[in-house]
Amino acid sequence: MPVAKIERVVGGIVTGRVERGSDGLFACHGFGSNVTPTQLASLDDVADFLQSRPRSGVRMNPGWSRITRNIFIDGVRLR
Repeated sequence: MPVAKIERVVGGIVTGRVERGSDGLFACHGFGSNVTPTQLASLDDVADFLQSRPRSGVRMNPGWSRITRNIFIDGVRLR
């Protein structure tokens, strides 16, 4: 089943959502990287990236911040 949403949830409140950047792609970052993102085309690819790389992150709005904690994929906590 395809991934429908990837969010940051803090205290039961959604505080961020993964969205495409101005280039139409999602921006993921491996641990220790904040500058050169891995550009991915689908939420399924983003979910695979986050699940296979501990302490990795993804850019979320609002603010286009790099988020590494409190990530939920379709309502299930990642870590």
